[in-house]
Amino acid sequence: MCYGTTMPLSDGGRLFCILYCMLGIPVTLLLLACVTHALLPWVTGRPVLYLQTRWAFSKNRAALIYACMLAGATGVVFFLIPAVVLSLVERDWNFLEALYFCFISLSTIGLGDYLPGRTHSKAARQGLEFATSCYLVVGLVVLLVVLETFWVLPQVQALIRVFTGPQSTELKGEDLDEMVQGWEHEYPNSPEDTPEYALPISTISPCHQEQHSPEPSPKKAFSPDQPADTPPPGPDDPTQ
Repeated sequence: MCYGTTMPLSDGGRLFCILYCMLGIPVTLLLLACVTHALLPWVTGRPVLYLQTRWAFSKNRAALIYACMLAGATGVVFFLIPAVVLSLVERDWNFLEALYFCFISLSTIGLGDYLPGRTHSKAARQGLEFATSCYLVVGLVVLLVVLETFWVLPQVQALIRVFTGPQSTELKGEDLDEMVQGWEHEYPNSPEDTPEYALPISTISPCHQEQHSPEPSPKKAFSPDQPADTPPPGPDDPTQ
């Protein structure tokens, strides 16, 4: 967001600003994405699980209810309350102008027509600028969490498939077990689409072993004059 109040005047400053933005914008987006995905299991996953276990809601219904609650709380905490505070701090701003500033700032538009601290002293202006910077960083992270929470809703995914087609479902935003169950439900008996898993190198499958016939056990030697069914002579045999 660029309010236009601070800008480089020299050519060297403009060149440095270009290089700094080329490096700083991707790093900032990466930082916001990492923080958002680190907060999602705590901010979204646990409350949805609580709604499922406490109120016996289904997963989809619990996610929809929590997403609406999170959006409402975000609107109150990061739009309405800051607008009231700014309308009290800036005497020449009404509530609508303060709400307009909050929306323009958190949407990263930053037109620069409204900026807090212009009519205050230098120390007060610096304090308001620091508070505004903290508000924007935290607000952007919260808005990304809200958007990610809405993105995984089945209703939103169904609306996206209306415009993009059923074959363009991305892995992002869907649980892996739901994708596997949906795939098995759509193609229950398709052997050509069934994944084949190879055994490890160190594993020898018994189905690939050769079937060897058992070797014959050695027979006992007997004399030609002795019948085959006659047992060998014992020590008390009178014929010996």
